[in-house]
Amino acid sequence: MDSGTEIPKCWSKLSERLVADCRVFRVMAETFRHPDGRCSEFFVNDSPDWVQCAALVEMENGKLGVVMETQFRFGAERLSLEFPGGIVEEGETPLEAAERELREETGYAGRNARLVASYSPNPAVQNNKAHFVMLEGCKKVSGLNWDENEEISVGIVPVEELDRLVQEGKIFHSIAINSVYFLKRELSKRPCQRTESSFGGAVSEKERADLGNTGGAPCL
Repeated sequence: MDSGTEIPKCWSKLSERLVADCRVFRVMAETFRHPDGRCSEFFVNDSPDWVQCAALVEMENGKLGVVMETQFRFGAERLSLEFPGGIVEEGETPLEAAERELREETGYAGRNARLVASYSPNPAVQNNKAHFVMLEGCKKVSGLNWDENEEISVGIVPVEELDRLVQEGKIFHSIAINSVYFLKRELSKRPCQRTESSFGGAVSEKERADLGNTGGAPCL
């Protein structure tokens, strides 16, 4: 009996055949062979890459906000609070797709777009990647350009509220939850100098010294 301590072997793909073309993804039957000689067929969801973006906005109260949208999701059969995003079209980079989807779905645009993370959303049955992009200084610059069946409500959510929204189940889309994690991780790396305008009160000399000793407070 296997002890469960050995590193698993990698299988080799021998062939694939199309089972169904479902517009936004294809179902493939793929035959793999194990190094010990056994072969088996597995069904794989062949999808294009996806992207979600955090469009950061300076709110009127001085807090950092992010553009969020609510739309109906047919798989879950309920409304979902998410980051703007969608499919990375053929020939696009994740950055280009993020900027396009942001403008089409919300009318917002920003600067300093950068790719923060790329990961496999479900490597057991899917072969695509999801990408997370951040943009800064975002503002409303244009009208909306939704797809035929899109109906979206757009709003600004304070970044400090994101964890609570996940805990309360208001953000339940797994890729959006990943985006919350990546966003908070990135912002925690930023030293922020506390100011009267952003914190609603003057900062004491001791607080200034403390901030200087610690490199500043994270931008959350």
